[in-house]
Amino acid sequence: MHLNDVVHCEIHPSIGIARVGDSPDGFFLGSESPGIAARPDGGFKDSLGRVKRQAARFRVFGYDRDGNVLGEITSAEAQITWTAELANAKGEWFEFAGRSQQSTADSRRRNRHIDPADATARARLVVRPGPRSVTGPSQSGEDARFDTGTFLGTPVPLGELRTDEAGRLLLLGGFGKSFSTKPANPVHHYANNDHWSDDTSDGPVHATVSLGPEGRQVPVTSAWCMVAPPDYARTVASMITLYDVALEVARTSGGLPTPPEVSFTRDIYPMLARPVEFAWVSEVARTRHGDRARNFFAPARLAKLASNAAADTPARRAVFRRLRTPGAMDVSQANKGFMPILAADGDPQEGEPQTWLTLLPGQYERMRRWADGDFVADWAGRVPDPVPFDLLPPADQPHALVRAALESACGGGFFPGIEMTFIADEPATWSAPFRLREDLKAGDVTKYMAVPWQADFHACKTHWWPAARPDEVLPESELDAFLTGAAGAFQEWDRGLGDGKDAVGMNEMVKKWSTLGFIVDRLAPDGSVVKVETERTAQDPL
Repeated sequence: MHLNDVVHCEIHPSIGIARVGDSPDGFFLGSESPGIAARPDGGFKDSLGRVKRQAARFRVFGYDRDGNVLGEITSAEAQITWTAELANAKGEWFEFAGRSQQSTADSRRRNRHIDPADATARARLVVRPGPRSVTGPSQSGEDARFDTGTFLGTPVPLGELRTDEAGRLLLLGGFGKSFSTKPANPVHHYANNDHWSDDTSDGPVHATVSLGPEGRQVPVTSAWCMVAPPDYARTVASMITLYDVALEVARTSGGLPTPPEVSFTRDIYPMLARPVEFAWVSEVARTRHGDRARNFFAPARLAKLASNAAADTPARRAVFRRLRTPGAMDVSQANKGFMPILAADGDPQEGEPQTWLTLLPGQYERMRRWADGDFVADWAGRVPDPVPFDLLPPADQPHALVRAALESACGGGFFPGIEMTFIADEPATWSAPFRLREDLKAGDVTKYMAVPWQADFHACKTHWWPAARPDEVLPESELDAFLTGAAGAFQEWDRGLGDGKDAVGMNEMVKKWSTLGFIVDRLAPDGSVVKVETERTAQDPL
């Protein structure tokens, strides 16, 4: 790469995902290449059983005047000054009530005991420490910490900035601490709890780039970061990922072309694989997709599903007929007889279509074409091996970063979600493919989310987000029993919290979220991959 050819730079990933953790020092990097899940050295917890934070790493890429990627620019080629801002605006925003019931009336503000018309007083509900900057390789320090923001006068540290040895930005979020400023004020609602705050956040990421010894500055397109709860099942993808949602918006709004052909390997296999993977973290999925002899991956069945021969049409259509039609609001499909058996806008209720998740319209159309045999039968017997980031061509690296980040995030149901809510599928949220609107302020993306996040994490189980918040899991200690066919090997992931009482469980989740286990892959004796719960720690009395 010749620096003289660089006319502008972009920060990638255009949207990064950091995650909270209560380890004061331990952290790891989020995934940077599609298909390669983040797996920190030594596990997801430190030696004292505290959850490590997930850092979002941002890089600068140079582009020529024709928009071609020239390659990554590091501190070896330029002086890069990073500036980021994080904020938590949940406490000042409107109560979350779901897409169909969401209100922007002042009577529905959170914390209405502070006059909604008094902007100065309401500002005390927003944790906004202001921007922080860092320059050069291997940097960190007190000046780069987001530690001056407060909620109703109580300090709320939101994280910090660091750089790696090449001067790339590392953004680390908060420590998972949630609290009420009002004494004797337990959590009572899955999303809206007055006087409560947490340390999730979001905000923009900027950079100034001075190229070469002459210090020539070029324009830099900014990025965004969301600081979210932990992802406890890294190798299980959501039925619909946040990447799927952003891609759908980009295609339907004309920002990206839709491939003319449907590929079984690229488009269909992942949609069949996700419910099968759910069987490791959801009893509902396990009863339908957990039987290796009958699920989509059973060799004889997979051969038929991967074939576009007319003789195999009945096998494909039998699957497609079970899918709900997006946007149809079909009462006859609002039940457990259709897939996916997951919630959308509210707890799933028979006869209420908006409460049942559907595939995205583009996904559904690809599944329809597949069912009709209108697809490329390119299945070679296995998923292509994922390519490590450093082995990707430079032109592919920027998009790989955002795809890896967003594929690990939930794209529905948005009630409110894990990282982001229903604004994700609204074209007005985006300025360009995979880039959020430039006029958003720090805190604008996560302000819809549950406060504190642990309340939603406990209350929303069974039909919600088992890829991030497992429902039932296989403890590693029960692996041998499972392999020999013993009953009862799977256990509730949040066992010990609440004993079936949501009000108790939500408050215990605030205290004990870091004791829960992470799901990782293990090789069984027969060479198959099993997913087991590890690193669960003792739940001391409150």
